[in-house]
Amino acid sequence: MNAFENKSYLKDFGLSLFFIMLLVFSSCRTVQEVEIRERMDDGYYQNHVQSDLVRQQIKESFNTVRRIQSNVSYRTYQFYVDDMPFESQLQDVNFADVAAESSVDNHSTAGTAIVLSQQRGRVALLSAAHTVSFPDTIWHYGDGITVAGDQQVEAVSVRENINQFVFTDDGIEMLEFILSDPRRDLAVMRSQASIGSDANLMPLNVTIGDFERLDWSDMIYAMGYPRGVKMVTQGTASRSEHPIRRLVMDISINRGFSGGAVFAVRSDGSGLEWVGMITSAMGEQETYLAPEVQHDDEYNPDLPYEGTVYVRTASRIHYGITNAVDVEQIRDFLSENIDDLRARGVSVPDI
Repeated sequence: MNAFENKSYLKDFGLSLFFIMLLVFSSCRTVQEVEIRERMDDGYYQNHVQSDLVRQQIKESFNTVRRIQSNVSYRTYQFYVDDMPFESQLQDVNFADVAAESSVDNHSTAGTAIVLSQQRGRVALLSAAHTVSFPDTIWHYGDGITVAGDQQVEAVSVRENINQFVFTDDGIEMLEFILSDPRRDLAVMRSQASIGSDANLMPLNVTIGDFERLDWSDMIYAMGYPRGVKMVTQGTASRSEHPIRRLVMDISINRGFSGGAVFAVRSDGSGLEWVGMITSAMGEQETYLAPEVQHDDEYNPDLPYEGTVYVRTASRIHYGITNAVDVEQIRDFLSENIDDLRARGVSVPDI
């Protein structure tokens, strides 16, 4: 080996030794950092605001925010298409005597409610009106003649039965509808009987917030039962110019979340404050063609469909745009109806 080759060999050896030492040093440094992180780990996870108080308030609030369900049945009287009566002709008439046929439809809706108060063991709950309000009679108007505002009627649906209940720690408790405000989409329910302590239905124990101070990008939590699943979600608040639905959130909700409580997080570390209640999500009605219901045979996509085609409608939710009625509107609703509520034995909380 000549001098030039020897120098080249020493140079390559030196570079290799440098990279080996660098890798060893880096490995030791990585191990040291892992050991430091392990020593700093206290064994607990963190929530969004890194507050044990907020976590505890949410857990306790599920004694207040409860799942509710309504089961209702309607009998629909269908009239002859070529001889549809006017609405005025059906006043004080037994629909069964003039209808071509009748059928019974059963409907079930699920939602969320907030326990407002408890008096003599009977619990009052606040929820979204569209979740718990069912009219006694529904008129279905045809496309026929209208005379001086009197329309021809294609069918009439009459409510025959309704059962509404709340899920508790001790089973279910039957509810009765008290009153509602369709414009605000608010309603009050009350337990039919006195509820024992095992049910664990507790009035809301979170400070009432100041909605006017809730601003764009403020953090909010929402609690409810989408699809019957007990759930809490976190999002960002936006303000709306709508006179009723002044709070808009970027949370994604499913059916059953209506009536859920909305809380804001105080910046001073004092925890949550109640600022509103979920009422709806943005959406639209879609109309589409659908085959008749087939119970025996599954649809084969390789064969042309030869059955009857129907026009159906379905609701499509625009996820991530959720509306809520604010606590100021809830306060006005209770204040405007305080006499009726007290007459029905409902204790109105001071909010």
